[in-house]
Amino acid sequence: MLLLSHSLFNIAVRYQSHIQKWMETLSEDLHPSHLDDEELVRRASFAVRNGAVRAISYDPYEHTLEARVHDVSSAVVTIHLVDEEITCSCPEKHLCRHSLAVVFSLYMQKFSLSEWLQEWRLKKTEQLSILANERTPESWNAIVQSTFNAVSGDWSWKERYYIDSSINQMKQKLKKFMPFEREWQPLYDVYTRTMLLRLLFEVSEELNENLFRATIQADIEDMQHQLITLSNKPRLFAADPFYDALVLHVRHIVYDLKTMDDLRFNLLHAFWVIMLTEKGRREAEYKYLLDIKNFDNDIFRAFFCVLLKKPDELREIADKIHASQMPEWMHLAKLAKEQDDLTSLTIILHAMRPHIFDYVNSHLSAWNRSLFVSKLYALYKHIDMPDDEREQLFWQFGSFGVRAYSDFLIDQHRYQDWVALHHRFASTLDYAESCGMKTIIQEAPEAVLPFYHVLALSEVRERNRHNYKQAVRIWKKMKSAAKKSGKIDYWNLYVSEIQTKYRRLRALQEEIQKGNLPL
Repeated sequence: MLLLSHSLFNIAVRYQSHIQKWMETLSEDLHPSHLDDEELVRRASFAVRNGAVRAISYDPYEHTLEARVHDVSSAVVTIHLVDEEITCSCPEKHLCRHSLAVVFSLYMQKFSLSEWLQEWRLKKTEQLSILANERTPESWNAIVQSTFNAVSGDWSWKERYYIDSSINQMKQKLKKFMPFEREWQPLYDVYTRTMLLRLLFEVSEELNENLFRATIQADIEDMQHQLITLSNKPRLFAADPFYDALVLHVRHIVYDLKTMDDLRFNLLHAFWVIMLTEKGRREAEYKYLLDIKNFDNDIFRAFFCVLLKKPDELREIADKIHASQMPEWMHLAKLAKEQDDLTSLTIILHAMRPHIFDYVNSHLSAWNRSLFVSKLYALYKHIDMPDDEREQLFWQFGSFGVRAYSDFLIDQHRYQDWVALHHRFASTLDYAESCGMKTIIQEAPEAVLPFYHVLALSEVRERNRHNYKQAVRIWKKMKSAAKKSGKIDYWNLYVSEIQTKYRRLRALQEEIQKGNLPL
């Protein structure tokens, strides 16, 4: 007998007591803290809300209902309403989302499915509240895992904005289980966020790391502030198991996973520099790293060599630097500087030098190159280097190191070389002035005269009044430098030759007259 979808209401009324009993059984058999159960209920309720259930036929004598569920692939569900037996055409051998969706559709004809779902999920909240009061790493792990399972769902087909929203929802839920005592709250923040980061790293390895990179990076940066807050608080004696568990969580993320090497290093750096500062614990972690077999990421071992000031071991590792690891080694250089460890800083920077050109030009985006070079040279300023090695360093920087090279040449009083450098890279006037040109004018004004000349003629070649005005602006600066260097006769002769050479450019002649260039 064919059945229209709206007659589900009549069926629900007839078998109301059976459906209620069925839902009570489901409430007992399924638990929201179990990932599979949570996923099953979530998908079934999603199908119902989106109208995916359509009745096909109903046999009142056999008490059977046949319905189609439009999912990723359609499935046909047959349900015996008296015996509470149900089968589905899908491959799933146990209770599937299609079967559950049909039961939900019948239930919501007479009752509120939303209220049932809310009450069902409340069981997890009650359980988590009990766990929150146990104050053990295992209970806090369970809280985070359960919260993650409840919210994450199937991320394989979700957009990134949805994932970000889900992660924020997890964080809000975790706050509800925060200990009442203030002295426990900073540790709870750090611990639960670390456990959440672990789960995000794991799922990013399975799915697409690009969906999670920005969120994980922001969380690690925020984690640094949380670690500072925690490290500034008196350490609770009862908190030792949590610190031990944090070490294990960080170990798993950093040493066992393979995704996002740079972010895993940043997490390692945050924990062991800010919070885990005991020398004995650091020595134990370094020994643990040395004992790991088939572990080939030496940057982590180098990190502990810097923390523990082991220059010989650091030098051996630094000899194997790759260009792609430059950001991490730069972090190590900063760490060595912060610890006033010039020995380690020198080892790292000397090992980095041969790879700078390759990294800057092959691994960095164009708009990040100048900033990277500036920050890197700020570190090189703190170590002793022969002048010839330092000049080789600047050639490694290429055009992105002009500003740093300019500072070096000014410090060395090599003003002619400064001018030659800016000729070589065709610097604009504004850029040259930002690289210390004011100092050159003060110390050796005659050196900048040829540079001004080249800049002015490049404007003249554009052949329009706007550029003529720019040329005159440059000549005025050249006039001031000539006067300062005592080259008045030279300057007046220069102006006369310019006027003669460009006598046919009437607009230029007018601008020269307005500029009152002769001395």
